[in-house]
Amino acid sequence: MPTILMMFGMVSVDMKLYTIGGQTDFVVTNSCQTFDTKSAKNQWIGCPSMTIKRTYIDAVVLNNTIYVCGGVDGFIFNSCEYYSPETDGSQWQSTTPMNRERSGSALVAHDGYLYAIGGANHFHENSMEKYDPITKQWTLMANMNHTRSFFGSVSFRGKIYVCGGHNIFDEKTCESYDPETNQWTQIASMLNARTDFKLVAFNNSLLALGGISGYDIADTVDTIEIYDLKTNKWSQSSSLSMPTKLFGYGVTVM
Repeated sequence: MPTILMMFGMVSVDMKLYTIGGQTDFVVTNSCQTFDTKSAKNQWIGCPSMTIKRTYIDAVVLNNTIYVCGGVDGFIFNSCEYYSPETDGSQWQSTTPMNRERSGSALVAHDGYLYAIGGANHFHENSMEKYDPITKQWTLMANMNHTRSFFGSVSFRGKIYVCGGHNIFDEKTCESYDPETNQWTQIASMLNARTDFKLVAFNNSLLALGGISGYDIADTVDTIEIYDLKTNKWSQSSSLSMPTKLFGYGVTVM
């Protein structure tokens, strides 16, 4: 990337990577950069900037539109905005704000809706709300069993999974949400507590990648844990590891 960033949002649309917002050192940005994996140019180029600067954010794609909600820049936000990169002349536009201000929360696209989950607003949150892109309204849904911020989240096989994060101490607990019943269910905890990490679905499993497993940056890890849905068990990967120790980074599956 042309700029060193952390705590930013990262998504992919039509085989293009997008990095959005975040911060470099202590300078918060509203910038957007894109990288076309199909192009031979092998370079990042600029795309329209968000309407405001945000860090500690998550980004997600729904119907080829990129959404960003919450974050912080001096104050914690509940505002949301969206950008349609495949529409000529498209710029970031504001939409209905969330019911809660959220920083370090998860934003998940699932079955045509957006879900804003957890995060911090002076205190750690366990609340969740659902956004309907047609009515542009947010609705509060069932709370998680645990408050958490800076955690991993993913939509996989009809459910939403969340793991780890921070709640006074770093968490290793995990739970799944069933939209049909509007209920959270506790599942097996990870082997190690992690915060500021990524949870991805890959090859019919969940992978917990890197993050911080301790009290400060010195405790950043490069290990990967794998969750088996059939056995409800986590295992340490012996054949996979991160290329370096990372936290506050971006990842997308294409």
